[in-house]
Amino acid sequence: MESTVREQQVLQARAALILAARRRSLVTYKELGLAIGMTGVSLSHHMGRVLDELSDVCIEAGEPSLAALVVKSDTGAPGKGFDDGGVPWHSEVQEVFRYWAKQ
Repeated sequence: MESTVREQQVLQARAALILAARRRSLVTYKELGLAIGMTGVSLSHHMGRVLDELSDVCIEAGEPSLAALVVKSDTGAPGKGFDDGGVPWHSEVQEVFRYWAKQ
């Protein structure tokens, strides 16, 4: 996948997840995939890369990671690739909600 395509997907994911954060809602991997035009590919493989890059963008901007809002549809929890840096996932989600409620 070309890096410019991934960069565009990261920006689209960021926009979709900021909207979700302001609505105080979680988004499934499939929903986010549809929102950024990622269909017909292995979501777990490609979405992980998009979310990793999105997390880097958030951290560089001094924001909590929007990737915390993306969950598996069957469990309502993040996938095994989610790294909370030692912070409980639910706490990270609440931090994202608080941050974007102020913006």
